[in-house]
Amino acid sequence: MRMRTGVTHSKDQIHRRNFVRWGTFCAAALVTAPSARAQEARRVVRIGMLSTSFAQRADGVAAFKARLRALGYIEGENLAIEVRDGGGRNDRVSAFAADLVDRRVDVIVPLGPYAIQAAKAATTTIPIVFTGIGTNFPLARSEGNITGVAEELIESTTDRLALLKEAIPGLTRVGVIGNPDNYGTQAYLEKCRAWAQAAGAELRPYNLRDPDDTAQIFAKMAEDRVEGLIAFPDSVIFGQRDNIVQAALRGRVPGVYLYREWVAAGGLLAYGPNQASILGGPLPAMVDRILKGTRPGDLPVEHGKLELFANRATARAMRIDLPQSLQSRADEVIG
Repeated sequence: MRMRTGVTHSKDQIHRRNFVRWGTFCAAALVTAPSARAQEARRVVRIGMLSTSFAQRADGVAAFKARLRALGYIEGENLAIEVRDGGGRNDRVSAFAADLVDRRVDVIVPLGPYAIQAAKAATTTIPIVFTGIGTNFPLARSEGNITGVAEELIESTTDRLALLKEAIPGLTRVGVIGNPDNYGTQAYLEKCRAWAQAAGAELRPYNLRDPDDTAQIFAKMAEDRVEGLIAFPDSVIFGQRDNIVQAALRGRVPGVYLYREWVAAGGLLAYGPNQASILGGPLPAMVDRILKGTRPGDLPVEHGKLELFANRATARAMRIDLPQSLQSRADEVIG
């Protein structure tokens, strides 16, 4: 009789072996899973923010970060924000945009026309989510790696002048403060001239290229017997915000401006995009969708809401009786 060679195993032995193998697999999975999760948690999103001047956008940047936090992006944990501030100089932003590209940020958020142009020139691959221009600006459309929120800066110029006329019905001479070196100054002036012709008013333009120009401008306004003023958006002009509104208060020259920050500083009226609303709402929502895989070109350009702000304390100081109809339409009345 032939004897069998080798080893035979009972059913109990086979079950025990399979159980050990399954336990080993599960243990390995338990070790691997936390490691994968930890690796995913360590993924840091890098956003580059670029502007000629962040001074006029401080509230908006704070709102942007707060909204990102609500969406799950926490600075110091899974988010790094690299800010490049031109400090009021347009000639710096091109180099800053190139630097952000070299650092391979995930998204570039340019604020203002010069920053938008610089970002577009620097990359055709990194997503760009902009704000700070109107719909008539050539870049204000969704295409390729670009999308964003349009602010009707130039388009709303006549609306600002109409509000100033509503506050001062007898207005006939309007001072216009602009920086001739700014890309949009001529377009703003064209809007002003169209309004003045229709309203039967006279415009007196004043150039503010340098901070030292402010005192001279208001001295000339007094000579010209200007009855109200409008200031165009520009980083140099915004840098003189406090000096302008204080000089306007002393000379009792009511002004209309673009951003809420002017009214908070003592200006009479402002009508334009609310930086905190845009940078704290649609802009970070777009960034979030892009980080999750949506192509910028598939997100249509949105339109920022224009808001009206009035300063009642300034009106009293200038002995202006602000119409109740204007106050009731204001998104915020200060003072």
